[in-house]
Amino acid sequence: MMNRDVVLHTLKCSPHQYPQMLDERFPHVLEKVVKLWASPEAEPYLADLLLRDGRGGGRFNRDGFPDRAWEEILHLQQLYDKQNQ
Repeated sequence: MMNRDVVLHTLKCSPHQYPQMLDERFPHVLEKVVKLWASPEAEPYLADLLLRDGRGGGRFNRDGFPDRAWEEILHLQQLYDKQNQ
């Protein structure tokens, strides 16, 4: 699990927006999002996580993300877009 304060600070989000499912079940995904957040590479990474055959693992071709993780990734993508308009 990642340091919650570091994630909140990096993503510039409130505690109720914290991606808990990603932190608990997919920490490698959250770690990469945090690592890439300040770079232009974050946007394509988040988009790829949501694609059928994306670089993020082609999750639809395997077990797939649980609905909650999917929602968190989508929210992160929206948050990133809003912060980088």
